Amino acid sequence: MMRWSIFCPKLLFFSNGGGIFAGYNIIQGNMKTLRMIGAAVVAAAFAFAMSSCEKDNKDEYKDYPQLIVGKWFNFTPDASIFLNLSADGIYNMIGYDNSEGSYGWRTLQGQYELKDNIFTWSFPSEEVEVEIEVTANKMIMRSSIGDKVHYRVKESFDIKGNYSYLNAAARVVPAEGKTALQLPEGLLFNGENTIPVESLNGERIIDASKAFFADATFAEDGKLNHTMNGEAKVKNYTLNGNNLVFNLYEGSDVYKINATSFPDEDGDRLFIIMPKQAAWIGGFVSIIEEQNEGKKFSEAQIAELEKEFMATFETFTVILSLSKK
Repeated sequence: MMRWSIFCPKLLFFSNGGGIFAGYNIIQGNMKTLRMIGAAVVAAAFAFAMSSCEKDNKDEYKDYPQLIVGKWFNFTPDASIFLNLSADGIYNMIGYDNSEGSYGWRTLQGQYELKDNIFTWSFPSEEVEVEIEVTANKMIMRSSIGDKVHYRVKESFDIKGNYSYLNAAARVVPAEGKTALQLPEGLLFNGENTIPVESLNGERIIDASKAFFADATFAEDGKLNHTMNGEAKVKNYTLNGNNLVFNLYEGSDVYKINATSFPDEDGDRLFIIMPKQAAWIGGFVSIIEEQNEGKKFSEAQIAELEKEFMATFETFTVILSLSKK
């Protein structure tokens, strides 16, 4: 018996010799199934692509927690910032930023948090989020006030060479309620037994630093050769990592300045950060002794004056920039 079939888009007719049967929408159903399978495949591929992209983004930042740890600096015409980020989520910052929208002087310690490429500062009054991009030796912090570029501090470097003064900034803040530095009994400054705190202002410290480092050479033999007020001087110095120690007076180890020092990213500038320390008082001892003819500070008086100095000032920080010749 003859069997035949007729195809149309909606119906499939076929005969087995005893009748005609219609397979309704078999092709249509198959097409619909194929479309559903295709849509599912596309959705799965899209989800996979998105998850892969998300994974790639996370992988991009996986080294950031290790890379940010260490010492960084941001020195520009408007800023002098030294930043230390430790592995336990603690930051230490010292310096200033006078660029538009920034915060001026800061001497801070606090906590930070890093999630992917979002860095969160915990400041005393607020938390601030910035986006970071970090490599082995460079870190960029991006925010609404612009990009801040930090370079990794070289913790081992050769300081030897001849330098000249480039610029400096000083931050001098008396402790609450302090208006004068009390001198030991029997010693006077401008006829008074005290030195007003405004006499120890930042400009005076900068002038002294400028004179000290106008022409200075860190020699191979641990000698700091410099000219001060036209007179050649030779001081001792040591450099251990970033810790620079040098004498204030020639032939004397009584007053030693402890500083943090490092070169810039190109090696043609040297930065010296000198925080508050008892040795600063050495810069005033000779002046006071000159005004008190025939009188010299005893060891006990110097110790008393150093203690008074540390209690009188909350902040006494100098940041120097020297140009390598």
